[in-house]
Amino acid sequence: MARKKRKAPSINSSSSADLAFTLLIFFLVVTSMDTDEGLTRLLPRWTEEQTNQDIKKRNILNVLVNANNQLMIGDEISNVDELCEKAKNFIKAEGEFAGDRGPEYIQVNPEKSPELVQFFGADTKTPKNHVISLQSDYGTSYEMYIKVQNELVAAYNQLRDEISQDKFGKPYDEEVLSKEQMQAIKDYYPMNISEANAKY
Repeated sequence: MARKKRKAPSINSSSSADLAFTLLIFFLVVTSMDTDEGLTRLLPRWTEEQTNQDIKKRNILNVLVNANNQLMIGDEISNVDELCEKAKNFIKAEGEFAGDRGPEYIQVNPEKSPELVQFFGADTKTPKNHVISLQSDYGTSYEMYIKVQNELVAAYNQLRDEISQDKFGKPYDEEVLSKEQMQAIKDYYPMNISEANAKY
């Protein structure tokens, strides 16, 4: 007598999709993601007059970074650690000073113009015309680029903190100062960083 072939019992796969979905969620929650470094920079609004505005040479501080991560501030090769202090001295615009090249070489800081700045008065002389022109090479490393940006932002933050301490007796911090006080300090020391196109 011939034996009947037994069918293999089928596996119920209705819950395997649920199991796979649960495992996927588990690994998404448990796995740590690398966060990319970046810059928080609020770009100024574009206006028609900015395109036609001539900037005097004395109002520009050139900061150049080449493909070998070498830094030039103005006409001098410098270290990135010196950038913050040199930028602060430039932004403060405290008049003329003799450079390292001797008394015949005079570095002129940017001109100050009278402005109406809240809490400071109607004829407050601010260095609003200054521009820090940053230009980097396509071969510049991202780490060097971030260091240069951090030093420039630190220069502004330190100057803003100094004037906040002098004027309000408080640090430059949005949790301590009012919105109006924060804006007045930003108006006094506006962050004017211009980034030119990188060169090959």
